[in-house]
Amino acid sequence: MFFSVIVPIYNVEKYLSRSIDSVLSQTFADFELILVDDGSPDNCPNICDEYAKKDHRIKVVHKENGGLVSARQAGVSIAKGEYIFNLDGDDAITPDALMTAYQIISDTKADMVSFSYRIYTDGKLGNEVHDLVQEGLYDKKRLEEQIFPNLLSNKNMQNLFYFLWAKAIKRELALKYQMNLPTSIIMGEDACCTTPCYLAANLVYMSKKPIYLYTVRGDSITTSFKISQISQIAQAVTYLRNLDVKKPADFEELLSRYSCFLCFAILAAAAEGGYFGEIKGIKQAILGSLHKEEIKKARFENITLKSKITIFLLKKEQIRLAFYFLYICKKIKDIKGLIK
Repeated sequence: MFFSVIVPIYNVEKYLSRSIDSVLSQTFADFELILVDDGSPDNCPNICDEYAKKDHRIKVVHKENGGLVSARQAGVSIAKGEYIFNLDGDDAITPDALMTAYQIISDTKADMVSFSYRIYTDGKLGNEVHDLVQEGLYDKKRLEEQIFPNLLSNKNMQNLFYFLWAKAIKRELALKYQMNLPTSIIMGEDACCTTPCYLAANLVYMSKKPIYLYTVRGDSITTSFKISQISQIAQAVTYLRNLDVKKPADFEELLSRYSCFLCFAILAAAAEGGYFGEIKGIKQAILGSLHKEEIKKARFENITLKSKITIFLLKKEQIRLAFYFLYICKKIKDIKGLIK
């Protein structure tokens, strides 16, 4: 068996059939589909079981809710395919996704293939989104020169795609770094798995083909704000720092920028969402954690004036001012949009 497609499932009843059908309609047939019901409270468990009755390639795992990491671990632990392909339960893939991955792997022997994706909103396909680097095969030398400097956060506050989805990863590689991940990490969990995979791989192929259809949802984990995200990212930074894999010489710099960038992003989400009552808690969470020192160490170069001002304020521990600055930036942007 060549591919194990793993789908973690929680509260995605509205999207699940589309996701499953996109796998079953693949032009490449040598795969197994592992549906992991992570204690979903809706009708997802029944949908999984009904599909399994109709197609022998489908395996269903029902488990108590434990979060995304534990769901993926439940899937990869029973996977038999040579390569793992992660697909979120509210997303889909194009009919030629696995065939494309298979052809690239057959031609290059890559340990890992990373693809582009397209935005899918309200039933409509949107823009293609591509990674930072050029398409092609990266051996160890090219990985060290062009991939590693763009992991987590580069000097321009950009990064390679963190996410596990839209990637085909050799099972031995995926198994090692997925199973080692603490289930308590619930933000930054993808970066905690993809980063060591990149560092340990001998050959990686970066593809510009958008074989993954990413669904934009207003209620998804990535679009909501919680103060706890700040401590969760701190946990991810600690985990990445202690990875049992050979790291590049500038890895500590990458971590500092990653910490700073995500604190910036979380603060921006809070400000743009008008969470004024959370300012004090945000300040305590940032200054009472490792982020305080990581932000001070972080150095960026070609970034926007908005980013420069925000990071300057963060370095000066002026969290409240940074919050209001980002709030005003959002309001100005809204006004400009109305004028247009």
